[in-house]
This record gives sequence, structure tokens and C-alpha cells, in this order.
Amino acid sequence: MFLGWQNKPWKLVTDQGDVDLWPFIEQFFIGLNGKLARRESRLDGCTIALDETSEYRFSYKSGPITRGPILDHQKNSGFINVYAYFENDLVWLSGRVVEIEVSDTELKLTADSSELVHGVYFTGEGNSCAVSADEVRTICKAGQEDCCVFLGAGGGFSCEKFNGPMARYWLDRLAKGTIRATRVGNCAILRRKETEDKKS
Repeated sequence: MFLGWQNKPWKLVTDQGDVDLWPFIEQFFIGLNGKLARRESRLDGCTIALDETSEYRFSYKSGPITRGPILDHQKNSGFINVYAYFENDLVWLSGRVVEIEVSDTELKLTADSSELVHGVYFTGEGNSCAVSADEVRTICKAGQEDCCVFLGAGGGFSCEKFNGPMARYWLDRLAKGTIRATRVGNCAILRRKETEDKKS
């Protein structure tokens, strides 16, 4: 139940009760600080891991003034904004059943493949996902008590779970109690829907 980087706790709902995931993740960041590492994003999850063959060094600053994790290139001024990518990964996984592995050398989050979830496609040129009238009623549950926070409207209905800034905006409003929708949908992304070839 990730509701945004600044909205703690990062609630993990388990059979044994709720767990705050943030302390485990921050401890991993602290342990990886200054070491060569890599990151990977997948449709079903993400990995951050120690990697002595990497050209990037992991950097994280904790304390009163926290700097989100980044990967600094060792040979030039390039860097990878792990903070932005990882937050995006967590939004995509929010509402899903997940498997989480944390060790001294690797953090891996993967959506549970046995969970039956609805899939949506990126449509158009952006990262919104068009949803049909039937999906709006049965999956998104528009106008119902458990309406999904990611349901967007304007020139048609859309799923905004995979539309980075918009998704983070809605989750932040949910965390602050300023939105009527109450449910974080567990939908998955199925890449971008291929457009049909147009006949000339």
C-alpha cells in the first residue's frame, strides 16, 4: 500500500499484520551506500543490487535532510535517478500481492504471478490507459464506495496508475484524505497496445 515516498509508513499488509517496509528498505540503502550497484525495472517489479562490475556507484544520504538514492557514473558526470525510478516501480506495484526479498546485497520486489489481476495497455502517446465503459463500472467501480483512486475522466475514462506524476498526485491525495475514492487498484500494465496498420 505505497502512497508516496514522503507518506510513511510504507504499509505492507501481511497475514500476521501490517509491516512498515520503509525501515528495511532504508537500511538496505544505507548498507549499499558507496558501493558499485545496478538497478532494473520490469513490468512485474524491480531490483536494486550490489554489482562489482557496474560502472555506477550507489549514493544515499539519510538523516534530517535525506537525499534520495542515485547511481553516479564513475567515469563521467552521468547518473541514474534511482529515487524517481524506484518510486515509479512502487506505484506500479501498489495494491498488488508482492514478493519482497531484502538482503545485504539485493532488494527485489516482484508481483505475485498467481494473483489474478486486470491488465491495461498504454494508449495514445502518453502513459494513460484507456478503459472501456464496462471496465469503468466493473473494475474501476466509478461512483461506488470502493472506486479506484487511479480512475481518470476527461474526453473518456482512463487508468492513471502507470502515468507517473498523475499517479503520485492521486496517491498523495489518498494519503492526506482529500479524495473520495478509497481503493488502490491492483491492475497490471501490459505494455503499449499496438496500433493497427493504416491503409493508405
